[in-house]
Amino acid sequence: MNEYLDAGLDAFWSETLAASTGTERPPFSAVVKTSGQAVYLSGQTYPVIGSTDAVAPALVGMREQTEACLQNLDRLITAAGGSRSDIVKVTIFNTRMSEQPVVNEVYREFFGEHRPVRSHVEVSRLADPDLLIEIEAIASL
Repeated sequence: MNEYLDAGLDAFWSETLAASTGTERPPFSAVVKTSGQAVYLSGQTYPVIGSTDAVAPALVGMREQTEACLQNLDRLITAAGGSRSDIVKVTIFNTRMSEQPVVNEVYREFFGEHRPVRSHVEVSRLADPDLLIEIEAIASL
């Protein structure tokens, strides 16, 4: 079970960040305390694991690539005996930070009210130059 360490502090941090940037509350938490077994999920990219109808990454936009990353993380955490609600830390490597709003929208759809700690980093390129995004995670079961 994961608990949000000092929910009041986290809410204050989120509201302060939102107020200073003029945006809504971010889709992540500032701090999460875990108990249990750590599961490390390596960086996931497009296409969806096991997909038989995937097209070349160059033909797929940020939304589709982000959805594939998160679907892959979901499959991996499920295979490890957990669920997306067990994910406590996410790191996003993004080659197009200008598309962060798209990433945030897909991220919110995927996690709902669950808000893991998150880092979102712009990188110049990924292993395949046609990939736009890679997402890794840590979970606590």
